[in-house]
Amino acid sequence: MKILVIPTTDWIRHPFPNRLNFIFDIIAERHEVQVLHFELSKFRDNSPRWTRCSLLKAGSSKAEDPSVYYITSALSHLRVIRDAARDSDVILSANILPSFMANLTDTPVVFDYLDHLEESASIYYPGSLFGRAVKLGVRAITRYNLRHARAVITVTQELKEYLRNIGVRDVEIIPNGVDTSLLKPIDAGEAKIALGLEGDVIGYVGSLEYWVDLETVVSALPDLDVTLLVVGPSLFTDYGERIKDMAERLGVGERVIFTGAVPYAELGRYISAMDIGLNPLRMMKKNEYAAGGKIFNYLACGRPVLTTRMLSLERLLGDSLYYYDDRESFISQVKRILESPQDQRRYREIAERYDWRALAARYESVLRRAAED
Repeated sequence: MKILVIPTTDWIRHPFPNRLNFIFDIIAERHEVQVLHFELSKFRDNSPRWTRCSLLKAGSSKAEDPSVYYITSALSHLRVIRDAARDSDVILSANILPSFMANLTDTPVVFDYLDHLEESASIYYPGSLFGRAVKLGVRAITRYNLRHARAVITVTQELKEYLRNIGVRDVEIIPNGVDTSLLKPIDAGEAKIALGLEGDVIGYVGSLEYWVDLETVVSALPDLDVTLLVVGPSLFTDYGERIKDMAERLGVGERVIFTGAVPYAELGRYISAMDIGLNPLRMMKKNEYAAGGKIFNYLACGRPVLTTRMLSLERLLGDSLYYYDDRESFISQVKRILESPQDQRRYREIAERYDWRALAARYESVLRRAAED
């Protein structure tokens, strides 16, 4: 097959590779994969990652704001999509405005509904009129894209039910996963020494944005004898700075370590230095419906996961995870986990069931069916 991929963001310079990076680098071993390359100004100084896919330059607007970038680059994106679609058997899209353009071509489109996109797009503008406008606009465009796609892929049963409720019928669930060949357990003591850490460590890996709830975590630190390791950058907002300020106000600033972005190939050492991997989320549909990849990253390194209680995660992984509902339950769960023996092998075995290679085979079958219909 000849596949055109329209990703969510910069394919090679975004700090965190997402599911499409892993899946299509695998699919590109057997098929011709071209990726629309969004050169977002925010990431222009980041080192590019290797990819097996071919990149199609899609305009280089200097806009720092992601919404402004896609609007000002729309005509450039349309030209590239229209030309590439003529020579493609199927288009896989996970973006918003560029997906609308893909649906204007004659090539079948499969839409990957990664999470609740209207909230994902608007969360960068918390509490603002512009944010509300972005949410309404994204909702309208996304529903058009979903209803005109040949097939839709999503990550949880909750998102599938949401899609069915808005009239989308052909929906395949393919969850998030992990590269278990790259992320493996390392001895915790060795990992801590390598990073200059001591004692019990709880850690978060991911973007620092307003869909995360590190406030609850930091507010619990005065009652816990642990270090908080935060691995990841702020993307488009000041959320990371707000968390740093909060830690200083509470007198725990010296026990919160921010590493910034870390190359994915080195992530295993950081996770292995954690005694608990955290998935702290704000209560919103984006988080309630989806199940992010960081869960599987922690499990692949043999680490127990403590997460905000979300229905999608409870249904997907059940008692393989630990859950909390508020500051008090977070404190009690951290103490419980640290005092209990943990089965590293069991966590690793769970992650192996969600290896990207197995998931990529399922993904490929959906694309082939759409191309042949």
